[in-house]
Amino acid sequence: MNAYETVFIVKASLTDEETAAVMEKIKGIIQREAGEVVVAENMGKRKLAYEVQKEKKGTYLIMQFKGNGATVLELERNYRLTESIIKFMTIRIDPKKLGKILHEKDEKPISMRDKEFVVGR
Repeated sequence: MNAYETVFIVKASLTDEETAAVMEKIKGIIQREAGEVVVAENMGKRKLAYEVQKEKKGTYLIMQFKGNGATVLELERNYRLTESIIKFMTIRIDPKKLGKILHEKDEKPISMRDKEFVVGR
């Protein structure tokens, strides 16, 4: 099993209960596809860098999980089918970083250039 991190943005107009329901739906998909959710957090509402589907704000949700390629494919297929999700990204991470999500503004954010990408797997 590989370690993955997925970030997805839902519409800011959703209530807290609706946002939690989307989070639970995504957790269920990962578990149904033989994956294991390690960390799942709501990062809150933030202004988007640019307008996406006529939305200027969104609620950022982040998850780290263990899974395989089929898990990621099914997850991203469901992202595309869920109308409340406006943007998403899933990357493979180092298993040592599993369970560690940056929160403090003092900590240096990890650049996408620091992530290791494996092409062809």
